[in-house]
Amino acid sequence: MKVAIMAQFPLAVLDSEMQGRGGGQLATWLPQLAKAWEQQTECDIHWCVLDRTVKSPRSVRKWNQTFHSIPSGSVSVDMLLGRWPQRLGYRRVLRDICPDVLHCWGTETLHGAALYEFDGPSILSMQGVITTCAKTGDLKGWRWRLFEHWEPSSIRRATVVTSESQWGLDRVAELVPGKPTRKIEYGVFQSYYDIAWQPAADAPRVLFVGGLTRLKGVDILARMLERHPGRRWKAVFVGDGYVGQSLSALNDPMVEILGSLTTSQVQEQMAAAWVLVHPSRADTSPNVVKEARVIGLPVVASPHGGHAEYVCDGVDGWIVDSEDPDAWFAKLDAMCADYDLCRRMGQARHEHFRSYFRPQKTADAFLSLYQSLGAHNGSRSA
Repeated sequence: MKVAIMAQFPLAVLDSEMQGRGGGQLATWLPQLAKAWEQQTECDIHWCVLDRTVKSPRSVRKWNQTFHSIPSGSVSVDMLLGRWPQRLGYRRVLRDICPDVLHCWGTETLHGAALYEFDGPSILSMQGVITTCAKTGDLKGWRWRLFEHWEPSSIRRATVVTSESQWGLDRVAELVPGKPTRKIEYGVFQSYYDIAWQPAADAPRVLFVGGLTRLKGVDILARMLERHPGRRWKAVFVGDGYVGQSLSALNDPMVEILGSLTTSQVQEQMAAAWVLVHPSRADTSPNVVKEARVIGLPVVASPHGGHAEYVCDGVDGWIVDSEDPDAWFAKLDAMCADYDLCRRMGQARHEHFRSYFRPQKTADAFLSLYQSLGAHNGSRSA
């Protein structure tokens, strides 16, 4: 059975050793998914990637799969043209591959255009829910408005929609009630399983990893830090974004802004932190919370996303259902006053999550879905 996957796969990893997070990689779970399929024989898998660096279609075999580079121009121009350049490019590659099943990743990219060029069974995997994220006021500009406009139609076009969290599936149901959905969790890169969580008992550190934006709730943390300058713990931020200016303006020696880091550098920060904080206003299922669970790091988080499914309030972290900076300070300050509490919470359900987030489980779940859809297809159509 042939499967065509439309995704922004980071092709650079085909020529180098995979490192996980970092290196400009957006969909960090895709390389580990492809690697997990290296030994499978049930499906002939073809990855189709929009590539602005090539003038003509190219393909390469790696890990028992085929990776196709599809020439692509300006995203802005192609969007203004109603995604027709992508549709024509996908039409050609689908005609050449003749897949039994089509799999498109994300509604915040142009990959959904392929759904309109295929008549067989198809899967749309949500990376984020643009309509929900836009309500936070952080996704501005005409490009985001177009992605938001296309999102419901892409969902309707797909045979089944997958998300890595129930939160994501609930948002899909709000957009297209009754749509068939499937929850498939994305795994954590293998190198995180090898990290030993060893925070210094005399150096409490609260860590945030992600975009420094309102969408991620970093403005709440900035106001919290401004109200409580005499803290005994350091707040460390890994990532970039406009709220970073507010953090820098605090001129607080107990606030550290590190910008974008490599995978190993992020892991060093996670290994040294007492607690991970994630105040996001909308998040399908952020990688960093999963990585914290695998390492054994307790989490203080909002309830607004799939990440809340990985936090049992009062057991392995805390859920803060408020945008009041003082509510966040109360939990973080209490955690940073009790090293033993952090250690106990970090170990709670640790082994469960180390098993739950294995990449092979994701690979097996998608293979099962492909086979199920392909079995009902009857004949190829592209």
